[in-house]
Amino acid sequence: MNLAVIGLQFGDEGKGKIVDYLSPRFNIIARYCGGSNAGHTVIHNGKDYKLHLVPSGVLQGKIGVLGNGMVIDPITLRDEVSFLRDEGFKTEIFISSKAHVVTPLHREMDAIEERKRNIGTTKRGIGPAYETKVKRVGIRVADLLDRDLVFKKLTLISMLWDLKREEKELKKMAVELHSIGLEFKEQIVDTEMYLLNAMDSGKSVLFEGAQGFMLDIDFGTYPYVTSSHTSALGISPGLGIPFRRIDRILGVAKVYTTRVGEGPFPTELHGEFADMLREKGKEYGATTGRPRRVGWLDLPMLRYATRINDVDEIALTKADVLSELPQVSVAMEYLCDGRIYPYPPPYVERCKVKYITMPGWKNLEDNSFRNYVELIEKNTGAKVTIISYGPKRGDTMEL
Repeated sequence: MNLAVIGLQFGDEGKGKIVDYLSPRFNIIARYCGGSNAGHTVIHNGKDYKLHLVPSGVLQGKIGVLGNGMVIDPITLRDEVSFLRDEGFKTEIFISSKAHVVTPLHREMDAIEERKRNIGTTKRGIGPAYETKVKRVGIRVADLLDRDLVFKKLTLISMLWDLKREEKELKKMAVELHSIGLEFKEQIVDTEMYLLNAMDSGKSVLFEGAQGFMLDIDFGTYPYVTSSHTSALGISPGLGIPFRRIDRILGVAKVYTTRVGEGPFPTELHGEFADMLREKGKEYGATTGRPRRVGWLDLPMLRYATRINDVDEIALTKADVLSELPQVSVAMEYLCDGRIYPYPPPYVERCKVKYITMPGWKNLEDNSFRNYVELIEKNTGAKVTIISYGPKRGDTMEL
């Protein structure tokens, strides 16, 4: 069986832990979108590991695939792989020859653009890398094996974005990128054919999403979104895998909602209660360390995410964080311009939220928590099959 694991909210749902937990059941873990702007925190033998490019399953000794839909910073990848190997992990990976490369120029472009528009990016160069890809001047991973080609494309990017980099500096950049490309030469393959051949031979694949559905470039809270397809719909173009090869889709959601950076957040909480929830849930970004905004569970968002992604089952995370509260609130629908919406409309920031209040729970055996789970299942049509109640791998139960 081949399984996709995706985030159903604004990212940071705990996908890394769920992928790590499920990895022993699969042969290959393949990531299909994003870049080092995504961060998966996994606890292994009591130690925190923050992964930005390498799929989470490598900590379980699985083969990791970085798909063509990703944008890869070679410097970050080299450092991440070196760190993991120094820690004793085998870290067997394959990198798509067709994935695009994030360079120092892209980071500079990102910083310039963010100052002008304040979208809330990580300034890791992700958006600009997708820009150069679509503009058809991007550097692909296969290009790293040709130093002159890298220099030529760096020069073109610098010229088109008026970055005014000197030739000497661009040549030095090309040499470094080429050198890293040579280090990964044996791992640079046509990963679409590698994956198809592996599945044909009976091997199973877990497709790892990055960030969350509501940050999808088309279906998220545009323009406060990322630059790739974070939905399950992005798996086929992001890995070259026919959609019929995906047997089941597992969506990951917190029992409340969080968001990092700018953008609309209908159920956001403020004040002392929000501060308490943030501290109890340790809600700080794995990539940037920025404090996450926190809010109640948003069922219109989950309805939309499970419908568009055709989600079969849900993993609920951070179930322990809401414990000991006398009551919890859940957003049931939006009221926008006199119309009721059961899902997020394009201009969700104009909406008011209609809530219901439910009794809180002391532990996961309480009827109140079971009712909370049943409410989610009823409104999404997906079965809750995994509940995570702590950061450790073992703090997980299957239903």
